[in-house]
Amino acid sequence: MSRTVLILAAAPLCLLFLQCAAYVDGSAIAYGTGNELEPGVSASSAASCKPTLREFNVRLEVPLAPEERLGLTGDVKALGEWQLSRCVPLESLDELNWQATVPLQSCRRLDYRYFVYVEDLSGYKQIRRWETHFKPRSLGPCTELQCSQLDVFGITADNANLKPQVHRGWLNHEVILQLKFNGEKMFQVHDIETFDPQHVQLKIVPVEKTIGLQVEYTKQEYGKSQLEQQPTFGVPYTKNDIVIFHITLPMEKMLQQHFRLDCYSMSNELLGSANLVSSELTGSEGLLHLRIKSAKDAEETLARLRLPYVVVQPYRYSPLDFKTTYAHYWPRSWPNLDVGHRGNGKSYIADAPAERENTIASFLSAHNHHADMIELDVHMTADGVPVIYHDFGLRTAPPGKQIIKPEQLEYVLIKDINYGLLKRLRIFSVIAGKVVEYPSHNAETRPEHRIFPTLVDVLKELPKSLGIDVEIKWPQRRQGGGSEAEQTIDKNFFADKVLHQVIQYGCGRPLIFSSFDPDMCTMLRFKQNIFPVMLLTQGETKKWQPFLDLRTRTFMAAVNNAQAFELAGTAPHAEDFLGENAPAMLQKAKDLGQIAVIWGDDCNSKERVQYFTRIGATATCYDRSDLYMPEGKHEAFFKSPALLAEFAAQCRT
Repeated sequence: MSRTVLILAAAPLCLLFLQCAAYVDGSAIAYGTGNELEPGVSASSAASCKPTLREFNVRLEVPLAPEERLGLTGDVKALGEWQLSRCVPLESLDELNWQATVPLQSCRRLDYRYFVYVEDLSGYKQIRRWETHFKPRSLGPCTELQCSQLDVFGITADNANLKPQVHRGWLNHEVILQLKFNGEKMFQVHDIETFDPQHVQLKIVPVEKTIGLQVEYTKQEYGKSQLEQQPTFGVPYTKNDIVIFHITLPMEKMLQQHFRLDCYSMSNELLGSANLVSSELTGSEGLLHLRIKSAKDAEETLARLRLPYVVVQPYRYSPLDFKTTYAHYWPRSWPNLDVGHRGNGKSYIADAPAERENTIASFLSAHNHHADMIELDVHMTADGVPVIYHDFGLRTAPPGKQIIKPEQLEYVLIKDINYGLLKRLRIFSVIAGKVVEYPSHNAETRPEHRIFPTLVDVLKELPKSLGIDVEIKWPQRRQGGGSEAEQTIDKNFFADKVLHQVIQYGCGRPLIFSSFDPDMCTMLRFKQNIFPVMLLTQGETKKWQPFLDLRTRTFMAAVNNAQAFELAGTAPHAEDFLGENAPAMLQKAKDLGQIAVIWGDDCNSKERVQYFTRIGATATCYDRSDLYMPEGKHEAFFKSPALLAEFAAQCRT
């Protein structure tokens, strides 16, 4: 992220209109063309509430990029009512000074924010950076000509450390294409003497010049993973590096844009190139097979490259706005939170809790035992219904068939079944070699105990005082080959459907998204600006086979990826934090402003819950809130009306 610092001032009225950079004809000033009066203003006081011109002067310490401009938005009509399409542009006086004049009611208090944007040839704006303070700037009534307001971009009275609080925007009419060097065996080399994949520099070059197209990269290492511009001769790369090219471009150019991957030696000699046509990208994600041709002989192939990609499209439902954001809202004053894993814990095991996992009854049980939040798992059925269940599939059998042995059961994936059928299916589990049948959704007479509740049902039924960790289930490819499960649902469609339901029914409460899939986290981050996102990781474990994506292998890799794409933090596996260096590891995340929600079977005891609190976990996610909740805790943290009131602004209606 650019560290550009902008100095803005709401100066006295421009008395000599011809000297104003963004001139507004005085004849255009009338009630209704500025901002509306405060509710309850009497007719007599309205006479003294006159429209006035307020001049905003902006100074930059460092010039913006050639395509970038400054924008102003706020909660009144004259400032666009937080809408990107209706924002107020500022005009450039020179490379460091910008200015705009806006008609505003003199008696009206208003909230506002500043942002940096680019406008493409179709007139659509891309938000490059915006002020993300929990509370926007505030400007009180002003009737004096000499009243002024001096602002620094990204810094308000809430910034006690005087560090800018500025983040990247969300997608509107543009897309993100990421090309990912995130695996162990990326290249198949034909000529090792000419092309050494252990010592190469990589650069993505747009063939066509397109307004609104930006190529950035992240080379992920601790504290240095932020997206930035490419070096002249590319990004140094060697095996096991994580380098991701982050390309933003207008949506209408997605199928027309051509790119070139240039490969340089460490002495800056062009070795070869590969061509990439964006129309070759099919679906939300995939694998490109590229031939790197010699710079000296176009007929010679130096190497083949298997290059994973992901395409992030804008959220397809109602547009979002600048009103507020909770994407990084997790005050340090909050205590370590207790999170109920799948509600009150796993249930398809011996000595299970009374309520089945991932049911409304289980979520309420955890809350009744003072859990601050619960974690739930979201899948999507064949007919596009987000449902709550942990595994990618389930064991079942035809109606009436007697089941004695596990091999008589059939395994079906949730993504292949429509919701109506899913509710009818018989449900089995195998515990210690024995087959156990559970009531199907339709056979359970108590609604709150029904398996496979929809996400909408859960969001409607749970009290706002119960926070929710919404884990998006997406199968991962394993290092040793194969995948956790097959997935044929489009990733953008999946993310948009879940987001739509959460924005509609889940607002007004503490809520965070999580996923083991780094690309799903990237999607959730750039599709919306309301809720925080964290990357789940199983880390360095002996319990499961590692995933293929290097970003999932260690806690620090997850921390670096979170920094690169401005996630709220990570949800690491408890096994990583049983050694002496655990507090130092967590402190590294905190030093980057990240949260760390620790989960896993190693959390399941009162002693371990206390231990993870002591070493500095942001929250601990564990089974059986009824057994392991810290002694002396008598109420969930978010039951405070004052705390809940802080989340009201999530709701856009």
